[in-house]
Amino acid sequence: MFKSKSEAFSDWVEEMDKVLSETRSMTTDGQPMEWSDLHFNQQAKKLADVPLVLDDQAIYPLNEWSAKDLIQSEIDAKTNSHEEH
Repeated sequence: MFKSKSEAFSDWVEEMDKVLSETRSMTTDGQPMEWSDLHFNQQAKKLADVPLVLDDQAIYPLNEWSAKDLIQSEIDAKTNSHEEH
């Protein structure tokens, strides 16, 4: 899947992918997910909390603002995917 051989990088990306894949695009009442929704903010926090572990030291490259942008990107992709089918 990756061209990179870095296990640390691979682990970090796989964990972020897991969080993004678990992100819902709709609320429980069928409305589009928005920045103000609890699930959206929980997912952004989870994403920002994914550590990149280098030399047994955890660093957190994503801040919550960047994480929210990635969550929104995932929601947009899922929404567009549903519209195409």
